[in-house]
Amino acid sequence: MFVSRIAEVTIRPTILDRYIIASVTRPFLAVSLLLVSVFIAYSLARYLSEANEGVLNADSVFRLTGLKSLIALEVLLPIALYIGFIVGLGRLYSDWEVVAFRASGISELRLMLPALFVAALVAIATSFLSLVIRPWAYTQLYDTEAQAEAGTDLTTLPTGQFHALASGGRTVFVGERDADDAEMHRVFLRRGKGEELEVVSATSGELHEAAQGDDHTLELKNAVIYKQGKDGREMLAALGELTVKVPGFEPDEVGYKTKAAATADLLHSEEPKDQAELQWRLSNAVSALLLAGVALPLGRTRPRSGRYARIIIAAVIYAVYYNVLGIVRSGVEQGSLEHLWWAPLGLAALLATVLLLQRRVGI
Repeated sequence: MFVSRIAEVTIRPTILDRYIIASVTRPFLAVSLLLVSVFIAYSLARYLSEANEGVLNADSVFRLTGLKSLIALEVLLPIALYIGFIVGLGRLYSDWEVVAFRASGISELRLMLPALFVAALVAIATSFLSLVIRPWAYTQLYDTEAQAEAGTDLTTLPTGQFHALASGGRTVFVGERDADDAEMHRVFLRRGKGEELEVVSATSGELHEAAQGDDHTLELKNAVIYKQGKDGREMLAALGELTVKVPGFEPDEVGYKTKAAATADLLHSEEPKDQAELQWRLSNAVSALLLAGVALPLGRTRPRSGRYARIIIAAVIYAVYYNVLGIVRSGVEQGSLEHLWWAPLGLAALLATVLLLQRRVGI
């Protein structure tokens, strides 16, 4: 009966169905737009600071910001749905509309079915974002970061700062640079890969750039070089002149990343980190439905009591839920827990308890 009624709302929505859907969809879209805008501003500020340090170019900044925002939608949409339901349903209760509907013989359950239909659509969209879009976006993000760092050279880095570049395991420091960028002073380079380590320090140097994909040549004066090989042997030398090859623009291979792994691959993995990632992706759609369910009793305010009367309680419930979810996810990653479903089950138990109390006591 319940499923058939949901199907009827989908196929032949009545005027009442469309009104309830609009009442919860409008605040949901408004909150979604607000949250996405805030996240874009935060991500843009972060990547612009890296661009200011010479690590990223303008194209990489906007591409990384877009990818990060796309990844964040799997969390932002359930939050927006949660808040939108509380605000939208709260308005219906505080404006006496629910009372009028009930006086007309329409039950509260009948009124909530269109809202649950909206929740189901958001849960489906969240599931698609988590299972398909998330790994694709992370793959693009890692590739973009690798290409951006590979394209970073000594002539673009600000002076007087240490710059740690993941590409090639490099750390670079340039104390000063002439106005024409031809000569650099107080140069420090550190390159490490596995057990191999190379550290070079020089009073001055000049970079000769090669074609894209080739190694640049760095001519150093009054240089000190320290090397450590795989076998543990060490070498220390002081040289009047030293020529060092600096990696060109070819990005390092990203390799396997759990967040970028396809969902099908995670299903066949027994690694704790892979299982934690898989369960996180599956839990986002469940969280969207549960938060929408919790929003139903929270939006049930008394007439004239204010549509935002229970927003503080809603914020506390959300904060506790996602903190617990993060803790159990860490436990799964470390292998101390097998599943992260304790958090959704706890929220489901809370929802069932509240609905039971409302049914018996009428709160």
